[in-house]
Amino acid sequence: MNLPDGYFLQKKKYQLTHTIGQGGFGITYLGVWNTEVKGGLGAMKTNVPVCIKEYFFKDYCYRDKDSYAVKVHSETGEKLFDKFKEKLIKEANILSEVHHPYIVNVLEVFEENNTAYIVMEYIKGCSLKYMLDKEGVLSENKVLKYVHQIGNALDFVHEKNIVHLDIKPSNILIDKEDNARLIDFGVSKRYDIDEQETSTTTLTLSKGFASIEQYDDEGTQNFSPCPDIYSLGATMYNLLTGIIPVESILRATKQMLPPSSYNSNVTQKTENVILKAMEVKPEDRYQVIKEMLASLDIPPYEFAENMLEESKKQTENDATEILNAGFSKTDREGDDDRTIVAFSSANGKAPEDSSHSKKKVKRRIILSVAILFFAFVGYAVYSYFIDITTSQGASGIDMPGVGRNMVNPERPDSNLSVIPGTHEQTVGQKPENDGREQQVEQQQSGSENTSSKPEAGTEQSRTPGSQPVVSPPQPSDSSVEDLQAAAEEKARNEKEHVELIASAKNRMKSQDYAGAYEDLMNALNIKTTDEALNLMQQCREEKEKAIIKERLAKYVEFDTNDFGELKIVRNRESGLYGAINAKGEEVIPCKYKGTDKSINGRAFLREDNLYDLYDSKGELRAHDLRTVD
Repeated sequence: MNLPDGYFLQKKKYQLTHTIGQGGFGITYLGVWNTEVKGGLGAMKTNVPVCIKEYFFKDYCYRDKDSYAVKVHSETGEKLFDKFKEKLIKEANILSEVHHPYIVNVLEVFEENNTAYIVMEYIKGCSLKYMLDKEGVLSENKVLKYVHQIGNALDFVHEKNIVHLDIKPSNILIDKEDNARLIDFGVSKRYDIDEQETSTTTLTLSKGFASIEQYDDEGTQNFSPCPDIYSLGATMYNLLTGIIPVESILRATKQMLPPSSYNSNVTQKTENVILKAMEVKPEDRYQVIKEMLASLDIPPYEFAENMLEESKKQTENDATEILNAGFSKTDREGDDDRTIVAFSSANGKAPEDSSHSKKKVKRRIILSVAILFFAFVGYAVYSYFIDITTSQGASGIDMPGVGRNMVNPERPDSNLSVIPGTHEQTVGQKPENDGREQQVEQQQSGSENTSSKPEAGTEQSRTPGSQPVVSPPQPSDSSVEDLQAAAEEKARNEKEHVELIASAKNRMKSQDYAGAYEDLMNALNIKTTDEALNLMQQCREEKEKAIIKERLAKYVEFDTNDFGELKIVRNRESGLYGAINAKGEEVIPCKYKGTDKSINGRAFLREDNLYDLYDSKGELRAHDLRTVD
């Protein structure tokens, strides 16, 4: 349930016009900002169009129909809801400080209706995905222009230790002046001065655009521009070919054809840049965006106007999709442009619907093959009894649709019969890895075969009063083999899953948590179960405990007197003093040769015999003190 059109927020500061999009984590509204413009002689009221995103975790939330407040179904859902709301507010505050001509500006973030709202600049235009869908593949010069603009934006955020992690055509808007604008930092990560992750987002990826390190929740713990470089290369690939690239995690066994295989107009230099940016191993890619941009022949910008504008009501085809930590083969197939979110939450569980959907897809595939198989068998039996009836002279009258345009056993996909006077139609199948559809082939009913020697599946010459002899279709060997192969693969996967779970348990008993974690990831790739998810969470917790224990062993507690949540310690190796938190992390660095109490906090003695004064939160309050109180 969305907020109604005309709804006010922030005491009528903002008014919603209508809903323009909805995904797994939020609802996006077009609205107006009711403000006042002041001049030297007076002021006037005005309305500024804005885009307002409401945090709405649809798998766990519902809206109270009277108060419009967002409420959560369960206690587990409430923990997840609060966790992601906190993350959303934190990331929005970060982005409100990021101002760049090719990045959509965040104007404000606030809480209301028991949820959070982000107010952003409204861009009139369309996404690159919409442009690609409407106009087909883009010209190389246009792609290079947009990539240069987005590359400059990424270089800017990388300098601030932020990685976007979801670069793809649907997250790039083209405004009316034909300039590219980067949006949706919802899954981005920010890193501290030591390049360690400070913002906690879930494991996220967009199939075909995500680098291989994004499939592992430890793959993006340290700052690196490489994931964004891979995604920018994949975006170029998609815009120039209309094809979503093969997933990075599948490329060890599945070849990714170069862009020129689909579009011969792509120059060799541009293709080389795309392929280098999309190297599977991060160390083989460009290491900074500037290096990638310098390798491209960027044409001079020409004035242009983007006349495309997306409809006000958008669908959820490109919405963020919420899935579990493991990805089955079925999940990876297909070329839809959706972001997949794999949980690394407190309880390690994801919404139940995602696991059910994966099972349904697999069941549909097996069911489709089975239906085809039994359809062939059923028609064979039917034709067999028709032949028996004919041979016994039960009827000398042609049955409509039988004996005309008979089935060729070598083409089991051809029509079984055609009613006289109608046309036969054969539909081409859609290639698995091609986003284009083959045209429907139509053919008229062919003339009678004049060959003196009849072929299998054709109507043979007959005497008056006799029934045409029909060659019954035989069951397809490939259909039977597909069913058997599916059953065998399912049995193998089930066995491997059980073995991996058992192995993980044994490794956890021997405190080999890294090995157990790897086993569980492999098990989740086969099948998502509560047992595997719970073990994964236990593994993380035990691994964290082991790391904390190892950290604490490096220090000797010096003073047990109360100093807030910190402990005054001496580093065993250096013999110097500082303070650590409960996780064994140095909050006050162990670089001081002594420490003394102070009424204003804690004084630490430097090598030059001057003091630095810290409070109980570890913040430096004064320095270069000769004495302490």
